[in-house]
Amino acid sequence: MPSLQIRDLPEPLHRLLQLRARVHKRSLSQQALADLESIAGGDPRQRRQRALERIAARWCDSQPPTWSATPEDLIRDDRQR
Repeated sequence: MPSLQIRDLPEPLHRLLQLRARVHKRSLSQQALADLESIAGGDPRQRRQRALERIAARWCDSQPPTWSATPEDLIRDDRQR
């Protein structure tokens, strides 16, 4: 797994990160990772799942499309061209 090292972290930022870690009962590394993940938009799998849920919600409210011809009719017409 890749790692990241941050040098010359300002003291106020370090204290803030430590405080946030204590409040959330996490280690400093876990808190830094959680903060970076939230800034970057979160876990890609969770973002994808939320997008799929929004799409499903939209489709539940709408009527399915209706077609003027069956697939067989379309294929038959295409073969006759």
